[in-house]
Amino acid sequence: MPEIPRAVLSHHFGDRMNGRRLVSAVFLTFRFDPGFFEQEVLPVFLDVPLSHATAIRLVQLEDALRSLPGPIAVYYDVNGLQQSDAGGAKLDVRRIPVQHRTGIFHPKNVFALVEAKEEDEEGHRPRSLLVASLSANLTRAGWWENVEVCHVEEIPESGKTRLRDDLIKYLAWLERKVPAQEEHAALREIRAFLRGTEQRAQRTDNGVLHTHFYDGKQPIPDFLIEVMGNALRGMYLEVISPYFDDAAESKPLADLLDRFSPRETRVYLPRGRRGEALCRPELYAWVNGLEGVGWAGLPKDLLRLGKGENAGSRTVHAKVYRFFSQHPKREILFMGSANLTIAAHSAGGNAETGFLVEVIPARRPDFWLSADERRPGAFHVEGEDEGTAASGGTRLRLRYRWNTGTAEAYWDDPKPSPALRVEAQGEELFRLADLPGRQWNALPESDAHRLGALLKSASFLTVHGDAATPGILLVQEEGMSHKPSLLTELSAADILRYWSLLTVEQRAAFLEARAPELALLGQGADLVAASRLVVDKDTMFDRFAGIFHAFGCLEGAVHEALTRENEREATYRLFGKKYDSLGNLLARILHGEGHGDAVDRYVIVLCARQLCAEVRKRWPDFWREHAADVVALERLFEDARPIREALIAKAPDEMGPFLAWFDEWFLRRQETLGARS
Repeated sequence: MPEIPRAVLSHHFGDRMNGRRLVSAVFLTFRFDPGFFEQEVLPVFLDVPLSHATAIRLVQLEDALRSLPGPIAVYYDVNGLQQSDAGGAKLDVRRIPVQHRTGIFHPKNVFALVEAKEEDEEGHRPRSLLVASLSANLTRAGWWENVEVCHVEEIPESGKTRLRDDLIKYLAWLERKVPAQEEHAALREIRAFLRGTEQRAQRTDNGVLHTHFYDGKQPIPDFLIEVMGNALRGMYLEVISPYFDDAAESKPLADLLDRFSPRETRVYLPRGRRGEALCRPELYAWVNGLEGVGWAGLPKDLLRLGKGENAGSRTVHAKVYRFFSQHPKREILFMGSANLTIAAHSAGGNAETGFLVEVIPARRPDFWLSADERRPGAFHVEGEDEGTAASGGTRLRLRYRWNTGTAEAYWDDPKPSPALRVEAQGEELFRLADLPGRQWNALPESDAHRLGALLKSASFLTVHGDAATPGILLVQEEGMSHKPSLLTELSAADILRYWSLLTVEQRAAFLEARAPELALLGQGADLVAASRLVVDKDTMFDRFAGIFHAFGCLEGAVHEALTRENEREATYRLFGKKYDSLGNLLARILHGEGHGDAVDRYVIVLCARQLCAEVRKRWPDFWREHAADVVALERLFEDARPIREALIAKAPDEMGPFLAWFDEWFLRRQETLGARS
């Protein structure tokens, strides 16, 4: 039996990143565990050193995300939310629920736009798009436990690809699937990259099939025939699918047999923990009665959770349709999200995606599956909705804007909403009723305030009144630069020192050392040493040289971000509510926190004013677009006036005139003098 290609999913994506940095990404999934996604999936694509402690890791990821050139978005089935020990959503990721009314929103895809870390000779960072079709949901089971399938295609900048037109069309369809006024910046950036590539007209190259994308808009057999013609007829076929219809016969399998007349067909028999077959007994008998068709299983070593003989079994969640011939040697795989069900195989059922890929076999292909003739002692049918129908989602959507402190509700149905009760952690948050269909409606200020207070620690809500059972809702958060930081322990001196650190590794070590209380909370705490970084209180970082250096680094970072058109990073640093944002530093100065005397605090305020004046002069459009944030900073400067007045009060005759002179020259950026003759 041939060796089945295998790899750890996170390692596979890490290898495909190949030392490049992420620009923007879109993830599609049926089931979605936002906490697991943020803490375990995102780091695979960000390639930054992270703490073992989950709390500190989230702070480090928060820091890494704001420096990305583009945004990240996850599209998930509204009924597919999963709560776990990893917690709720905390990071700046746009989470967009999709309601698919004729079935389930079932695709599993990754669209990761990446670029080289270093510029080429022309000052350009070449970009590529990694497009993955897989069977794994964004959950712990999908990425760590199950047997899944994945294939990644790379599309180079301005390159040729057979996928271009189909992907552009599919992403446009996806945008139309969600409510109006939803932001799709990440999706549109991926689509813009694809428009810069060239559609490859040929289906094959020297007789080898180019990878094709399946968008679910036609029955799978029709798609296979449209791409392959009669080439698949008479090949061997094996099907790996964890779910079947609750029926005595399988129409999708019958269609495949009728359309392609396989020489021999093997169908994977999914079994439960106790060996029971996960299908109806009538279906089991029907397959056994078909000529040239039989049930089969995967190798035991692939299914074991560990190396020991007593290790538990992994759940097979992969969906693979493998055609192969031995004379000539040829191997064609259709893989992705589609189970062997009517809803997955027919147009107008589930939303599904997949890749049709030709593999060049090194030797004569043979079956991956071996015959499974052990008759099950019991039978049990599981639906491909994976139990989500029992818990359910909700047609209600809530959106909170951190930069304005406002919230909105959206009822995803043409008719007005019934009376709804929204709960958080078992307690009522507020009630809603008669929401107009399919439009965003502002929530009362009191409700928005309660929602904002809750979102500092939780993001899941429970909605009563939408259906017979309560539904789970994940709040959509915007203006994340203004969400209070997960880390609040840094002093003013700490913030200045952090601005001055040059490398990601230095900043990661600094955060872990300066926030031991946070590091010792949550998972991974036992792997973090309970000690603080020893800092000499008389270093230059506590006096003027350190202050000037820190602000110089901050100004350079802001200008670099705006030069790269990364306004999000500049917004985080100048106007945000994060542990190292300028506003947070000024707030700590006003409260008298941190090291240094009144002179230190006054110089820090002057440096902040000088920085703002420089950004306003160099980036006037950016400054105008953040008028409300600028007003908030100006308010902090006004609140800092008592610091200056206190200095003058110590020696009115000398300090008053001196500070008037000092302020004028300090705030006036020194111009470089030309050479004199």
